[in-house]
Amino acid sequence: MKTRRAAVFPEKALVVGMGISGRFVSELLLREGVRTIATDLRSREQFNGTLDHLEEKGCILRLGSHVPEDFLGVDQIVVSPGVPLDLEPLREAERKGIEIVGELEWAWRLVNLPVVAVTGTNGKTTTTSLIGEMFRAAGKRAFVGGNIGSPLSEWLVKGEEADYLILEVSSFQLDTASSFCPDVGVLLNVTEDHLDRYDDFEAYADSKFSLFSRQKADGVAVMNVDDPICLARCSEAPGRLLTSSRRDGAAHASLDGRIVRVRIPWQAPFDIDLERSSLRGAHNEENVLAGVLAAAAMGVAPSALQEAVDGYRVLPHRVEWVGAWKGIDFYDDSKATNVGAVVKALEGFDGPVLLLLGGRDKLGSYEPLAAPLKQKGKGVFVFGEAAPRLREALEKNVRVQSFHNLEEALHGALELAERGDVVLLSPACSSFDQYESYARRGDHFKSLVKRLEGGVPPA
Repeated sequence: MKTRRAAVFPEKALVVGMGISGRFVSELLLREGVRTIATDLRSREQFNGTLDHLEEKGCILRLGSHVPEDFLGVDQIVVSPGVPLDLEPLREAERKGIEIVGELEWAWRLVNLPVVAVTGTNGKTTTTSLIGEMFRAAGKRAFVGGNIGSPLSEWLVKGEEADYLILEVSSFQLDTASSFCPDVGVLLNVTEDHLDRYDDFEAYADSKFSLFSRQKADGVAVMNVDDPICLARCSEAPGRLLTSSRRDGAAHASLDGRIVRVRIPWQAPFDIDLERSSLRGAHNEENVLAGVLAAAAMGVAPSALQEAVDGYRVLPHRVEWVGAWKGIDFYDDSKATNVGAVVKALEGFDGPVLLLLGGRDKLGSYEPLAAPLKQKGKGVFVFGEAAPRLREALEKNVRVQSFHNLEEALHGALELAERGDVVLLSPACSSFDQYESYARRGDHFKSLVKRLEGGVPPA
């Protein structure tokens, strides 16, 4: 089921960035009869023919470099999430009054369905996918995507049916969303991240809170008030506020042992039992609390919520148990690409933990790691581009060793590890210095652990 909003289409548009979202939004533009130019700094050869079908449909490709004139000769520019908005051609187009939107915003204008949108520094993907399972358990057709899996434009191109949209939304997508307004918005937490893209932490936080900026009085904002930034700014939500907390029993969803107590003002109270859930640890409890509130606010019955919580399986690379070797447990948390995520992961272990940190530095502070590492850390093994700054920030509180890559860091940890210890890959950095994605990094870690389990000794 799809009903359209009253979208106004440009005569000519430029799509900047030809990743998956750029490719599908280009296809949508062409379908609507819009003259479309697509540009990317990567060469034609790097796309291995994946753009040929767009060219066959009339799309003009500018690959290998941007042509400044293209930015000024269109009615609208659609930017992919990974494209920095401070590009000079974009700034010049903005000064000229040309509308700049993101893929999410553009696709949003083409569909009119109830939306749950989830953002936050950490936990977005787990919470979004869990909410999707809650709707499906209730017998509802739900598209789950956005910043995970399929972009909204891909779903539109494929013509699939849904009754609800459950979207993970990043700060980059929110930065280019001028009318996007979810029926239920969920903000899980705000900790330092992407400071290589934002002027400061306040600007990053403002981006996250913009999720609620266009909500009306009947909109619902779900916020985790255990997070200090959410707690300080929750009054900014213009609609109905629902709070979640592991510690505050007065919150609309709170934790009592392994029971979630849900008290939504306009609904009958109910409880959800977490005893059968695979979602363990403080971070996952926060995700469940927020997810239950969001789905319940959209009318999902408690029985469906319970079924989804019971059946949900933890996604890969998120504090995922990989295996054991000589009594040492190994966990893959490669998705933890910022400091806040690592702190959450450490909270889930009693210790001792040997922590593998490193990758491409995102320029945030590593200071929040000091206290939990002093308490639980047996050693820290840093690698990649960020290694020097990580070592400088942490060596006063815990033993730190530096290595060139992940494999060397793991071998360093094994020299110190003993039965009962945990070796945790939770990098606090992006993967792009040595891997194309956090998933590839996590998969490499898993393969190294499997070699150990198979009796292959460290090199």
